[in-house]
Amino acid sequence: LIEWTSFPSGHEDDKRTYRVHRQHEWLSMTPEEIADSDEALRQPANMTAFIEAYSPYVDIKFMVLSRPFLETIASHKRFDGGPEIHSNVIRGFLLILRRFLDAHPFDLVNGSRLWTLVCVERVMAKHYENAEDVKVARRNILFNLADFLGWPEGECPHCFDTWRDSRKDPLKVLSPHFVDILEDHKKLL
Repeated sequence: LIEWTSFPSGHEDDKRTYRVHRQHEWLSMTPEEIADSDEALRQPANMTAFIEAYSPYVDIKFMVLSRPFLETIASHKRFDGGPEIHSNVIRGFLLILRRFLDAHPFDLVNGSRLWTLVCVERVMAKHYENAEDVKVARRNILFNLADFLGWPEGECPHCFDTWRDSRKDPLKVLSPHFVDILEDHKKLL
């Protein structure tokens, strides 16, 4: 099972019945209130219930892909009524994730690491001096993931062939007013 969808995912009016939809109440809640809500804890799945139910039968691994905060908010600046509220919703889900990761560093059955973190900045070419540095960094990410997953090989010469760095500049997409607010939000994470 691979969950590829970001969370929170979907909109309030999403037609897919298998999704826990965004809740209108989240728009007026603090990140802590969102993180404590039953609906948020089930999106896209209750991770604690998932590992408790399935870890006796299968190996479970979580690969957490972490995107730059300002770029994430700028990518969906109209979600949830605007960047400030969207930031609160995202911070609520980051709090859920942080609580889960802190409480579950290791597999309950075999004691191996349950999760690993992949920072998108480590994949993005704009954070490196030259193409060779980018190639080495991406290769290191693949080797680390292969090791984490217990796979025999970390080579994948074409894994990043279709990768495209975001060209969105959050400072241009968001007004200085919202950038200041989001920088304050980021400090609270």
